[in-house]
Amino acid sequence: MEVRQRISSTIGSLLIIATGLAQAAEPADLNRLRETGECPKCDLSGANLSSMRLMGADLSGANLRGVKLRKTILFRANLTDADLREAVFDKASLGRIDLAGANLSGVDLSSARLAHANLRAAQLRGTQLGNSMLEHADLSDADLSGANLGKARLRFSRFDRAILDGTNLQQADMRSLDLRNVARLSDSDLSGARFHKSRLDGLDLSGNRFDLAQFHDSSLAGARLSGASMIGIEMRKADLSQAMLDGADLQNAKITGAKLVGASLQSAKVSSAILRGNLVGADLSESNLRRADLNGANLKDAKLNNADLTQTNLSSCNLYAADLSGAKLDRTNLRNANLREALLTNTDMSGAFLEGARGLPPGN
Repeated sequence: MEVRQRISSTIGSLLIIATGLAQAAEPADLNRLRETGECPKCDLSGANLSSMRLMGADLSGANLRGVKLRKTILFRANLTDADLREAVFDKASLGRIDLAGANLSGVDLSSARLAHANLRAAQLRGTQLGNSMLEHADLSDADLSGANLGKARLRFSRFDRAILDGTNLQQADMRSLDLRNVARLSDSDLSGARFHKSRLDGLDLSGNRFDLAQFHDSSLAGARLSGASMIGIEMRKADLSQAMLDGADLQNAKITGAKLVGASLQSAKVSSAILRGNLVGADLSESNLRRADLNGANLKDAKLNNADLTQTNLSSCNLYAADLSGAKLDRTNLRNANLREALLTNTDMSGAFLEGARGLPPGN
């Protein structure tokens, strides 16, 4: 028994030594880097390069796994296709760095300053980028699955064909972004993110979380948001034309001046929300609109059949030719609303407030 234990211990020690040697930097490569400031395709794994001045250095294709880069100056350095897994970047200077095709999976880049960085086709799966500065960065074709970008500053960055599956983008600054060409954006948390003047047209955003996010002057025309959680979102002058919001949770949302022409909100939860704007032809059938505020909204030709409009504010709304059949209108405010040509089959209006409403059927 003791012999077996000694053999196992010896084998284990040899494996540890072999692993250490496999990850150790080549001395010649390390000397070359120190003397010339460049070392493409070198093996520098596990090396301590902390506090070195590597501005503009060529380390393309290098094995930099586990390398220590604390306070290292890498401004404009070329690290394309480098293996940087397990690297330590604490307080490193990374402005305008070229990391195209680099493998940074699982690396901690929290609070890193990566403005104007080239991260095209970079592997960023599970990478920690919380609070990082990524403005004007190129993340085209990058894989950001499972990455943490919470509170990251991403203004003017490029995400063409990028993968954002299961990505944490909570409170991220996503203003002035064009996300129309991302490869995928699913199962991600974008709660509290800011999308001012951003483009998300036609994207499949179903199932994502957008609670408390802001979409001022943004376009989501034709976007698919079915089942998305959008509790408490704020939208001013957003374009949601033809958007699919079926089953979305919009409770307590504030949507004003929005364009929702032809949008579908079947079975959506819109209770206690403010929803004002152009909703011509919008489909709100079977939606929960209890206590929602749609004051002055244009709901011409809208579908509100079987919707719960209990205590909903529809005052001064244009409901011309709208379908209100089977809708619940208990204490609904329809004062000064236009109900001409509205479909009211099986609709009980006895509990609604109808003062000044136009186009009421006889007996109301």
